[in-house]
Amino acid sequence: MSNPTSSTPSLLSRLLPVLNWAPHYRRDWLGADLLAGVTVAAFCIPESMAYAGLAGLPPQAGLYGSLLAVFAYAIFGTSRQAAIGPTSALSILVATGLAGLSLKDPARYAEMAALLALMVGAIAVVARVFRLGFLVNFISESVLTGFSAGAAIYIATTQLGKLFGIEGAHGEFVDRIAYLFQHRGDTNPWSLGLGVAVIAVLLVTEKLAPRIPWALVVVAASILLMMFTGLGGHGIRITGEIPSGLPPFRLPSFTLADAQALLPTAFAVFLLSYVEGMGVVRTFAAKHKYPADANQELLAVGAANVVCGLGSSLPVGCSMSRSAVNDQAGAKTPLAGAISGLLLAVIVLFFTGAFTQLPEPVLAAVVMIAVKGLVDIPALRRLLRVSPREFWIALAAMAGVLLFGMLEGVMIGTVLSLLLLVWRASNPSTVLLGRIPGTELYSDLARHPDNEIEPGSLVFRVNAGLFYANAPNVKADLMEAIGQQGKAVRLVVIDLSSSPYVDVAAADMLAECHEELAGQGITLRVSNMNGEVRDMMRRDGLDKVFGDLGPAQSVESIVGQWKKAGARASQ
Repeated sequence: MSNPTSSTPSLLSRLLPVLNWAPHYRRDWLGADLLAGVTVAAFCIPESMAYAGLAGLPPQAGLYGSLLAVFAYAIFGTSRQAAIGPTSALSILVATGLAGLSLKDPARYAEMAALLALMVGAIAVVARVFRLGFLVNFISESVLTGFSAGAAIYIATTQLGKLFGIEGAHGEFVDRIAYLFQHRGDTNPWSLGLGVAVIAVLLVTEKLAPRIPWALVVVAASILLMMFTGLGGHGIRITGEIPSGLPPFRLPSFTLADAQALLPTAFAVFLLSYVEGMGVVRTFAAKHKYPADANQELLAVGAANVVCGLGSSLPVGCSMSRSAVNDQAGAKTPLAGAISGLLLAVIVLFFTGAFTQLPEPVLAAVVMIAVKGLVDIPALRRLLRVSPREFWIALAAMAGVLLFGMLEGVMIGTVLSLLLLVWRASNPSTVLLGRIPGTELYSDLARHPDNEIEPGSLVFRVNAGLFYANAPNVKADLMEAIGQQGKAVRLVVIDLSSSPYVDVAAADMLAECHEELAGQGITLRVSNMNGEVRDMMRRDGLDKVFGDLGPAQSVESIVGQWKKAGARASQ
């Protein structure tokens, strides 16, 4: 897609990305956007209804969310392929948060879900004002991989009750599995058979013809089965009546106490919605080579949730499964999302009656198939092969989701990622260097044992910046290396070519090392400092300690000067 030629877009065009792509819209994109919009609408009808059920809401709430959110995102969003609406993970989190309020009245429950969407939107807009989009960078890809896998398993187990025809399977992952095992004798074989048959059909058909919205096809077929066969007499639960008409727009009634009670859940839903959404946005931005604006996505998520809150829906976010369908169908611009919204508006106005006979085991099967792609086995294998520590972080995030809940899993994985980051920063790699034969260059002795070593010298490099957290460990590594060489060492050179910064605590450590080694008759010099490090050390007076701190002080020059001084002293 073409980008505006202006290098300094106006504030209005930055806040409303639609002003950037709409004026440059090309006629030949319309066919692809139209096909994508129709395909996504067909795909998200059963999915939205199922996700509303996950949240404890009537099916129309999910349809309202899918209908309204896409228009807001088309105006404020930056992704050309991302499709926004209710998601399985958000629905579970909404249900978990509202369950703690002990709401018995369904109407009151729906009011609180809408209020939650409004609060999520408000939090996102405030975050945009303070440009907090950078925070998403602290949630690593390994955490997202583990979270997605855990979320898929978690969500799939929420559907097992509908699939087996067993009522009352609630609580967290372990509780649900235990309940279903204890009540396995209550399984409705007709419900289970129908659900398993739908799963099998979806697994086969998505391989044979992935562009066809098979979820909608099986939904339509199952409704016909319930209407024209005796299948309905075997205890299979159905969706029931779905009100027709556009969503009622109004501010949900609430008190200050309601808002205070929902605030922790609102922050949790906002965090999950934004993390999920940026994962989707970054994925397709990288695939199609265009930039993603993390701060603008805050505004897009905020606007979509505010509209959904006013439209009697639930919190929304970008859906990976729906976005993948949108991309596969050829979406070129956010207009594809708006087209899907228009089609959903037609559905809720005129065709909701067609879904009253939809069997619940079929909805369960649709959800289970939709989330299976969240378990990225190749990504987990890659983590295990390339970075075992990150693999275990991914597994910790997955286990956190299953044992404690959605947000808890993200938090566990994120905290572990940050701890790993801190550990790496405080325990940097340190190596001994030797001169590459025939050159003035130095490299790692452990990797290149044929490198030359000047007798009596030791060249030590830190492969990281030097600061207060790692200075003690760097000093310990240096002293250990000197100790392993015995009394033969008379010159130590610390190569700072891989240290882009040195703070005051690290400078103090270098001065301490100089003093301690001088007491042992060992000269300590520093080399290959960048300009910023040299300026800092001069301001601290370390040029009086180490001598010349100029840019010409390479390892080779320092070792050469030392050799010449030793030769003169021996004459």
